Amino acid sequence: MRYFQFFIFMVLTFTFLNVFAATATPTTYKTTVTKVELCTSSDCSDPVVVGSTTKTFNIASATIGGDVGNYINDFTLTLGKTYTHMRTTINTTFKIKGTVDVSGTTCNTVESPTVAAASATATAKTVKDGTLAEMDWVVPDANGGGDYSDLTSTYSTNGISKTDGASTFTFTVAMTSSYTPKATDSPKIRMSFDVADTLVATTSGTTCIMYIDPPVQAVSIYN
Repeated sequence: MRYFQFFIFMVLTFTFLNVFAATATPTTYKTTVTKVELCTSSDCSDPVVVGSTTKTFNIASATIGGDVGNYINDFTLTLGKTYTHMRTTINTTFKIKGTVDVSGTTCNTVESPTVAAASATATAKTVKDGTLAEMDWVVPDANGGGDYSDLTSTYSTNGISKTDGASTFTFTVAMTSSYTPKATDSPKIRMSFDVADTLVATTSGTTCIMYIDPPVQAVSIYN
């Protein structure tokens, strides 16, 4: 056995189909992680806990690389055992800030939307030209309902597990390449997040309907 320290952070991946939608890059994209695990298979039947404290990250920040580096626990990996997947437990409520221009209509995230995304079946709705502020957005239930279609198949395909109405969900993803620790290793994690055009808005009259798409994330382990 040997102790290694590194951080692994994954963010929800799922897809919305937005017809006649415009996009923009948010200035704030906050997610709250409660646990991160390293696994030897997609079912994560024998996980190793990497991080177990609750921490919020603004993945739109230029300092995100340094911020996530502080989310580290001591843990033990079995030498010669091959780790292939990562599983992350994430709070279902994100905080987003940004502006989308929808064919000349200004759609801002606002502190108190006309219709708050306070449940997993409703996305945020605001009046146009609202005062720009951070806004809550809730990850939809797998079974859809309200503003969403059934996402069961999409979630399953992308390694997402969410109990309807739950305050957290898990995301399991295959690593870029498998990792088998050796006694001489000193592994490190390299991560990047691209949040370009992840804030999405459509309009209905004077109402802005706002969604969040997942960021593009790259994770690698190196010595």
